[in-house]
Amino acid sequence: MATSLEPSKKTAARSCSKARGSPRWTSSSPAMRSHQRPPHLQQEPCSRSWETASIFNVDGESWKFQRQMLHSILNNEELQNHMMTTLKLKMESTLFRILDDYCSSRTGAEVDMQDVAKMFMFDNICLWVLGFDPGYLCVDGRSKNFSCGKAFEEIEEGIIYRHIVPKGVWEFQKRFEIGSEKKISLSTKVLDEFLYNAVKIKKQEMMHKDEQRQHHDMLTQWLVADHQSPDKFLRDIAFTLISAGRDTLSSTLSLLLWLVATHPDVEGKILGEIERVMAVMTRTVRGTSRFLICKDDLNELVYLHAAIYETLRLYPPLPFEHRCATEADVLPSGHKVHKGMRMLFSMYSMGRMEETWGKDCMDFKPERWISDEGNIIHVPSQKFMTFLTGPRTCLGKAMSFMLLKFMVSSILWNYKFEMVEGHVVKPTPSMVLSMKDGLKMRVSKRNL
Repeated sequence: MATSLEPSKKTAARSCSKARGSPRWTSSSPAMRSHQRPPHLQQEPCSRSWETASIFNVDGESWKFQRQMLHSILNNEELQNHMMTTLKLKMESTLFRILDDYCSSRTGAEVDMQDVAKMFMFDNICLWVLGFDPGYLCVDGRSKNFSCGKAFEEIEEGIIYRHIVPKGVWEFQKRFEIGSEKKISLSTKVLDEFLYNAVKIKKQEMMHKDEQRQHHDMLTQWLVADHQSPDKFLRDIAFTLISAGRDTLSSTLSLLLWLVATHPDVEGKILGEIERVMAVMTRTVRGTSRFLICKDDLNELVYLHAAIYETLRLYPPLPFEHRCATEADVLPSGHKVHKGMRMLFSMYSMGRMEETWGKDCMDFKPERWISDEGNIIHVPSQKFMTFLTGPRTCLGKAMSFMLLKFMVSSILWNYKFEMVEGHVVKPTPSMVLSMKDGLKMRVSKRNL
């Protein structure tokens, strides 16, 4: 299996440079990233993003309010239990049945695990945010909301285009609804219908106070805490949570499956750890259950935790981040930043710098995250930027690890994945790191 996802060390080590033809600096230096602080560097004005008033596009009091609300919601134990329960049910009813069908294929059918991961996570994140399963991933292959799932992808592709071309180009396309802006316009209409309908249904459920049905989804909890939120604002919040959860989890899941399939030593250590944990927990390892690890045992999967960290270091789901200077400033490197100038930080390059991670910085090595005592090594957020740093540190970090460890341990225990010979894994220009031609794999049931 060939790959072209790896940059040269020269590219990875690049620290700070000015982008041509644009008032913008690009940087991969941890010192540059730790330097940014309010009020000097704030969120990029949302004109280049999808027009929402959600937490990723605002600053000030609105940002503080939304962060406090989301912090309370995401740390709710009932929500976490709800997410684990619905995830398990979705895996049993859909994901495992689809993979079983590929395993039973006599022709050795290929499966694109990146597409499967995207559809699977879209259904799950809608369950967690909106409270219902849109059925994007179906056993019979007939997706119920294919257009809605694709609409998210079309909008993300359009947003990355806005960051590549001069502002006047995409504004011209937007005015006359041509090119990528036409796709954004059409996709926005599809998403508006989907999200506004979900908000309408949720408000009706809240009005009738259906006591027989428990609602633990995020939108319900938001309405309980702030029932006066207008529909437009709720639509923005729902879009942000769905896109953030679907994209980051599906990207990490598919990339980790690729890395495990191409590093059999890592695969063996993950499987060995699962078996050891189950033995310690006095449960039958070779039983009939396909879910051997429960929520309370996930913390024991230290090596898998390290493998996820290492995947995120080399392949961060969000490979870059940008900020806008609200005041003139001077960076630690001596470079001058003018008011209104954009700063682009490359987490993809920062995770591959030899001066930060050592001579083996390009190697997939989960052991670098484990101490001599067998615990996860804490790495400062200024060095490991995947979950951002400072007041905008990702609120969903702990939950993401919980979900990924449950999914990966269950999938790898039941199935073995091998790369299709000749398939080249290469990146595609996108807000979220993904593989241009998918992740073509062959899957078989694991005999343990």
